[in-house]
Amino acid sequence: MFSSKRMLMMTGFLLIFVTAGVSVAAVEIPEDFQLTAQNEYLELYARPEDGQLIVRDRAGGVWYSNPDVSTIDGFMWLSDAWQGNLQSPIYLDYFDKRRNVRGANAYSKDVQIEYAEIDNGFAMRYYFENTGIGFTVEYTLADNSLTAYVPWEQVQIGNGDLQLLALRLLPFLGAQPSEADPSGYMVVPDGSGGLVWFKEQVSLSQTGYNQWIYGLDPASAEPTYDPYREPVVMPIFGMKTWDQAFLGIIEEGQESAKVIATPAGVITNLNWITAELWYSQSIIMRTSRQGGGIRIFDENPIPGDRRIRFYFLTDDQADYVGMAQTYREYLIAEQGAKRIDSKTWQAPLLVELLGADYETNIFGPVIKPVTTFEQAVEVVDQLLASGVDNLIINFRGWNRMGIHGNLPRRLPPEKELGGEEGLRSLVDQLHERGIRILLADDYTIARGSNNGFQPSTQASRTAFNDLIRMSSYGFAIGAPDVTTYLISPKISLEYAERDIPKIAQYGVDGLVHLSIGSALNSDHNPNIEAKIQRRDARLLYKQLIDLTREYVDTIGVTTGNAYLIGSIDFIQDIPLQTTQDSFIDQSIPFYQIAVHGLVTYYTDHLNLSINPTRDLLRAVEYGALPSFVLTAEPSWHLRYTLSSDMYSTYYLDWLDRTVEQYQKINLKLQQVHDQFIVDHRPLAADVFLTEYEDGTRFVVNYGTRPYDYSGTTVMGNSFAVFDKEGQIQ
Repeated sequence: MFSSKRMLMMTGFLLIFVTAGVSVAAVEIPEDFQLTAQNEYLELYARPEDGQLIVRDRAGGVWYSNPDVSTIDGFMWLSDAWQGNLQSPIYLDYFDKRRNVRGANAYSKDVQIEYAEIDNGFAMRYYFENTGIGFTVEYTLADNSLTAYVPWEQVQIGNGDLQLLALRLLPFLGAQPSEADPSGYMVVPDGSGGLVWFKEQVSLSQTGYNQWIYGLDPASAEPTYDPYREPVVMPIFGMKTWDQAFLGIIEEGQESAKVIATPAGVITNLNWITAELWYSQSIIMRTSRQGGGIRIFDENPIPGDRRIRFYFLTDDQADYVGMAQTYREYLIAEQGAKRIDSKTWQAPLLVELLGADYETNIFGPVIKPVTTFEQAVEVVDQLLASGVDNLIINFRGWNRMGIHGNLPRRLPPEKELGGEEGLRSLVDQLHERGIRILLADDYTIARGSNNGFQPSTQASRTAFNDLIRMSSYGFAIGAPDVTTYLISPKISLEYAERDIPKIAQYGVDGLVHLSIGSALNSDHNPNIEAKIQRRDARLLYKQLIDLTREYVDTIGVTTGNAYLIGSIDFIQDIPLQTTQDSFIDQSIPFYQIAVHGLVTYYTDHLNLSINPTRDLLRAVEYGALPSFVLTAEPSWHLRYTLSSDMYSTYYLDWLDRTVEQYQKINLKLQQVHDQFIVDHRPLAADVFLTEYEDGTRFVVNYGTRPYDYSGTTVMGNSFAVFDKEGQIQ
């Protein structure tokens, strides 16, 4: 949360330095920069000798690709390499046969630089003679944005002994020391979005933020996994300083890119943030059966163009809300996202019903049904009778052997639940009640045996030809041990083409894809026609979503990687916070501001939350609808299955609470369901405001003390809703 001390400090410095933001219009462009392009929004200046650039907004904002090194404290004490880095508009890493990584920049001794003017901008050609690495960067203006583009056909990957590993474009764009703006910050795409504040001092152990977009590639064979890290679902980064900001969107190459944010005090006194575009996969070569190994780099380069688009914001748009609104406009223009039609989709309560799982004994699997198809009707009738008149059912564990069944053999539906006829009857009865029913499914994984799946030819593999798999051990008596394989993305599409048409014949309204929205992997399986890069996997999964749309009306995913916006109807378990680590200072609803009104999104199951009060308040602040997971039988029936973590699902235990939250939260959020979020800000320590287009405002108080807003007291650990006139609703 923002502290009250920090808010006062921000206000004080704003009064002192208010002239800093209005003086930029008078900034003169240095003589060694020349105007290369301009339009009604921006002017682009270039320095031909090294490729440094300046962008000037017609409203007066100015952004420099590199800092003025004469103003950097201790610049002459930095190494020659870092002196060059700070003056260079590009930076690259390369590696040798012995896995050593070295860096280079536009001030390296062996670099040859060529400058050329092109339509709407300029191009820089860099060739490093000693390494055989070369590439061209094209900078062009398009409306209110600057594009940095590296065409693949002009990349020279190396001389055989040395090879390009990663490239940073404009790594110090807008870089600032903390004293330039004590209220400044960097935006990282961690979870819902996070702020890294400009600080006078940082921890001696801090190195900054460094995370893969869409997470680690499972094919990298990385042995470490942090279950407490929030997913990275957006290809964005940004920085705000006083009354100007920029937003970077990685358009091409996002699947093999990182976002790096380094606070002042780490190497230099500058805060800087950038994207790192990788051209070789980092992988772990196993050296022991226990999974240990050494890190090497794949000598087969990752092909494809690389492109980053930069948007420049000033005045009241120069903050994370303005950045998120800009990203929303991008999703509409470039990904085809459209506003929610509130007439056909009215923000229903999401209830996930668990069907069955299994445990084992000496005779084999024993199915443990916890919600049969017939019982599902009873649960729905109870909810309807209690006043929940707008809900949607997501049935999970409907398939053969239930939740942890032997995929990809999913059909026919589990007979212990009622089989095919039982599922058809459930669909018909729910439709008679005006309730839509979806089936949860996963086409990215294979489990167990006797499922028609051939791991040797159909599973994804690492660059060392190791199968990508995970073992789940049932430590309780009777709990099964299961090996899960990651299916090659191309094979996943084939299974979907086989099964989705058959599933649609049951009359269901839609599917919820459990992994497509959260996982993205490459595949080095030699039995597949061609190596599949993460970019290829993304396109294959998009085809799978399009295939689903041909047969059902409603599509949901979990987590919600941003490249799916425009193709899906809702996101289940959307990230509602950023990772709580030493790098990130504040969670913000960046993703929610960008997508609210374009796609419905839900919380994780609230009845399994360890802090339901906080999570409910966060849902209100971020505009997320609640979701619950329920069973018709007590959850102890699952204690010896791999679903033993579903420890509190019995619907009679949660009926009153579900109805309460529906009436308290769903009905209020339904009023703004199709609207964009136009503002989000702290009002005090632990008090936040979220505003929608029609002026409706949600004030959330996480603290213990009451807070007065517009003459109304918002009690601690609660929220209140106000109209545009400030009257409580």
